[in-house]
Amino acid sequence: MPIGIDLTFIPRFKDKDNLAKKILSECEYQEYLHSKKKEEYLASRFAVKEALIKCLELDILAVNLKEIEVKKKDNGSIFVIYKNKSYEASLSHENDYSVGVVKNG
Repeated sequence: MPIGIDLTFIPRFKDKDNLAKKILSECEYQEYLHSKKKEEYLASRFAVKEALIKCLELDILAVNLKEIEVKKKDNGSIFVIYKNKSYEASLSHENDYSVGVVKNG
């Protein structure tokens, strides 16, 4: 079972509204706009999307990040949808860092 992981430095995502428009799905972008911690939200979504790309061993330049969508379950845990397939995922924040992990299978 391949696993992907990515670590992001949250302050790097401060005032990145243009980046948010480029990498977030429409649903994620709406959540981002209403988020009180925009840079944390964006950094965490980027980390999970990067983790999926690593898990699937894809070329980052060949993937439209807007096609990868991070969704929440009722219990607050997350999963990722890409090309109509669901992947288990997890993310966490600590101080200035977010980490995303995705498992295939």
